[in-house]
Amino acid sequence: MSEKQLSRRKFLSLCGLAATGAALAACAPSPQPTAAATEAAPAATTEATAVVAATPTVAAAVAPKGGATLRYWDGWSGAAETNAWDAITATDEFKEALGDNQFERKENSGGDEALTTAVAGGDPPDTASNFQYLDFMARSMCLPLQDYVNASSVVKQADFFEESWKEGFYKGTQFGIPCYEGFFAFGLFYNGALVEKAGLDPDKPPVTWSEALDWCKKLTVFDSAGNPTTIGLSPYTTEGAGPWTSDGWMVPTSWGWDWFDETTGKFDLNNDKMIDSLNTLKQFVQFIGPDKVAAFYNVSGHDSWGGAMAAGIEVASIQGYWIAGMMAATAPDISKNCKASWLPVPDSRKGVRVQGQRGHLFTIFKGAQNPDLAFKLCEVLQSKPALDAYFKAEGFLPSRPAYVTSVDTSAAPGLDFYVQSIKDTTEWHRPLACEITTYVYDQYTALYDQVNRGTMDAKEAAAELQKRCETEYKNQGFAS
Repeated sequence: MSEKQLSRRKFLSLCGLAATGAALAACAPSPQPTAAATEAAPAATTEATAVVAATPTVAAAVAPKGGATLRYWDGWSGAAETNAWDAITATDEFKEALGDNQFERKENSGGDEALTTAVAGGDPPDTASNFQYLDFMARSMCLPLQDYVNASSVVKQADFFEESWKEGFYKGTQFGIPCYEGFFAFGLFYNGALVEKAGLDPDKPPVTWSEALDWCKKLTVFDSAGNPTTIGLSPYTTEGAGPWTSDGWMVPTSWGWDWFDETTGKFDLNNDKMIDSLNTLKQFVQFIGPDKVAAFYNVSGHDSWGGAMAAGIEVASIQGYWIAGMMAATAPDISKNCKASWLPVPDSRKGVRVQGQRGHLFTIFKGAQNPDLAFKLCEVLQSKPALDAYFKAEGFLPSRPAYVTSVDTSAAPGLDFYVQSIKDTTEWHRPLACEITTYVYDQYTALYDQVNRGTMDAKEAAAELQKRCETEYKNQGFAS
């Protein structure tokens, strides 16, 4: 799930585009995720249960003339991703949509920087995945998709979680369609066997950060030199690292506030909740040591996105639903003992059950050579065979309630929690449409590192983060 970061100034220098316009209109978070309504543009969220509609098949269409090459830059990599695409390209739906044309899948090791360079140079891929979508939509680097959606018998707004559908819009124009994967973002995923081995009850996970810190201290194991051989919980890794345009931000979700106002373009980063989060989470890092945490996850194969847990040396992690399927596919012996529970909250919010709607998007770049063929690929990726391929290979679930509620969660221990959270969540959050999210991420991670190392206190860090983000937002031309 990791998205490669690119500095904001480097991004702007590469794309050479003026950043203009105000933020998206605010949408009130719903008390329960709903399937999207049928209007063409995002509507206000209403309280309703998820609509379970049938997963569509790709609409019959005249095969396009041969000779074109559909270019897709894949933001995920590895054997599991390759297996998923091998299965997708073998389906009848894919073959019919592609016709006599060619398909080229390239793993995008260059991340957002490579995409920006390609778009700015006039030779982009037709589509790509796992990048900072809003950055590109807000800078006129993607094509509007509303006409394609209106003409499609496959892509229907009512079939998606409402907030996930809204993520594809910027200033009222649809540039993205929920695709690839897009189920819920937050949970405490843990190895029950290691919890039990440490003398703790795996059926009574921590629900507050103070309880989670106690777990961390009892579950972390050090060698004779004081280096961790097993880490109990590192909250600043994976989904805890910072804000993502596709996933949201763990800290405001847990502490319960909106860090950015999409209507006014105002930031709310210098407040008591941010300060408390910095003071709370630093205790986990300082207990182990900042450099020791970094060294632990920098070992090849021991990354925080599942590698360390699959190796049996990480007990718990703040993860989205996907980790359950990933563990089942890559480490079945570990997976059979895994469980999931609620994202911890501050003691003052004990009992609040938080969750985040989110997801990845299908976009088509300006300058794409084959936009019509690219949209056919989008339709293929909404089909059941494609969804099955991604779930089997990667554990990915889409932003489609019908499909999510149809899967057998027993195949991926821990997944049942995320699916059940559709009904049990009491407070919903979503990614906020801030045009400088990547910049916020970069500054936030740099500043909390200083707090963790004791070179800056939490109050100073929160004030500095607010100042930097306000200045950058103004410098990029987004502030009104």
